[in-house]
Amino acid sequence: MSTALTQVMQDAATAHAAELADDFKRAFRFHPAGVALITAATPEGPVGLTASSVASVSVDPAALVFSVTRTTGSAGLILAADSFLVHLLDARHAGIAQQFAVSGGERFTQEQGWTTLPTGEPHLAGVSAALRARSLQQTAVGGSMLVIAEVLEIHAAPGEPEASNAMAYRDRAFTRLGERI
Repeated sequence: MSTALTQVMQDAATAHAAELADDFKRAFRFHPAGVALITAATPEGPVGLTASSVASVSVDPAALVFSVTRTTGSAGLILAADSFLVHLLDARHAGIAQQFAVSGGERFTQEQGWTTLPTGEPHLAGVSAALRARSLQQTAVGGSMLVIAEVLEIHAAPGEPEASNAMAYRDRAFTRLGERI
């Protein structure tokens, strides 16, 4: 095969990959996802990040999955932690979700309502559920890391979560979910 033909084929493959990536992001941009806050205690102090990739995997054993787009900073520290908390957030926590979604956001302030569990993890008071978990498996997928985690215990707020407070991430924004249809 000629060098020119090889270059044309490589250019076409690169263009296709870029177009596929754009289409993939556009497809998921309008697909709502739940919002969670993942926190851990580390030797560097408490760390946390906002995630819209949390999903249940199994009931027996209780397991969940999430992904992070990099393995440095807060994400890297969470990946290395012995255990972490996955806080399932609702619309009341949109401001905190935003703070933890951006680099340099205000985190773990007294006004936000943080406490510490006896096991050391930072816990956000008032969330409907915080699932204490430990990583079972971490798999690199492109530039992201997929984490499968065993749920060790659940810290739930008393009563049922209010349906009117349900929150999702859609079109790059936190949104309150509407009525059932």
